[in-house]
Amino acid sequence: MSMTNSELYLFLIWENARTKENYLLQEIQKEFEIRDVYEITWDKKIFSTNMMRFYGPTLENVSEKTKLCGTGSFLLIIISDENPKFGRRETTKGMQLVNLNLFENKRKYRKLTGKDFGIHSTLTKKETNDDLTLLLGKNTSDVEKTLSDKWNGKITKIESNIVGQSGWKDLKELLYVLNSTSNYVILRNFEGLPENFDNYSHNDVDILTDDFLRMPYLANGGKSPINNIFSHIVQIGNKKIPFDYGFPGDGYYDEKWSKEILERRVFCNGFYVPADEDYFYSLFYHVIFYQKKVSDEYKTKLLDLAKKLFIVEISVSLFDDIEESTIFLETYMKKMGYLHTNSFRYKILHNKILHNKLFQYAKLSIYLWKKHGSNHFLSLKEKLNRN
Repeated sequence: MSMTNSELYLFLIWENARTKENYLLQEIQKEFEIRDVYEITWDKKIFSTNMMRFYGPTLENVSEKTKLCGTGSFLLIIISDENPKFGRRETTKGMQLVNLNLFENKRKYRKLTGKDFGIHSTLTKKETNDDLTLLLGKNTSDVEKTLSDKWNGKITKIESNIVGQSGWKDLKELLYVLNSTSNYVILRNFEGLPENFDNYSHNDVDILTDDFLRMPYLANGGKSPINNIFSHIVQIGNKKIPFDYGFPGDGYYDEKWSKEILERRVFCNGFYVPADEDYFYSLFYHVIFYQKKVSDEYKTKLLDLAKKLFIVEISVSLFDDIEESTIFLETYMKKMGYLHTNSFRYKILHNKILHNKLFQYAKLSIYLWKKHGSNHFLSLKEKLNRN
């Protein structure tokens, strides 16, 4: 069988639906090519935590979901769909363009088991990639390297929680997951990472992402508007360090600037960072407008970046003059169409009331995401930002 035009997806048969697993496997084989099957066992004591991280902020009631699915071993069935067909359907994440073959067959298999939530399937390539990364610690590309064209009929048994559940073995493991599942940049102080993470001397890791609701679930910790669910601390090897997640519209940088930082991001040393120009100006902005001084460490970094970017106006004397530094930054920001987030104009344009109540906004966002899907959440945010 040729896999040229096929796409990889997966089904999960949770414990409570496994009474009909042989029949389900036969039914799946009628429609798709099974590539591999795993029996996965999660630690029962933290099964609900695994479930929460797997489904993310769209899971409304983790205890109820766990009860419906069961806490025993479950099957992961990796399949290829040789003739995928796509259409828009309503999902838990809102209206999405999904693989209709998976969408319809998941409903059919659930009816066969008599369990409304006994079967999980992926409906998009991204969802497949995210699920495989969390379940196996490997993204779709790396999983495909190990797959044969056809399942040999043997079920591989794995006793392993969601990746990173007991902490990350090293920073590389965490970065691999973030690279595979999210749009992000580490904003600053990333020099020497990941190799020298044990000697990382800063107070936290600052990440900008457009998926801030889900990021703590992926990283298993970190400070965000939903930090009442996860610890601010992320355990990496023997090191415990706070992760701080910012997002476009959080009021730290101009929303337009944050979005463009993410759009222009570059892959460097195994993770994503701002492009040099964004790094220089966003770091300069950070130290002038928030720290109100430029440390010796940041002077060195900014001078090196300025030299690389051929910005001749930069000097140590400029760094020591907050007023002149402010003028320099505001000239650049005006040219780029960025506003200072403390400016009256920005507050009017971006509804400062919302930003001052970020925690309430995040709670509302999670509620809307759960009830109405991501499209409703995004449309509301757009309306609020226009007010």
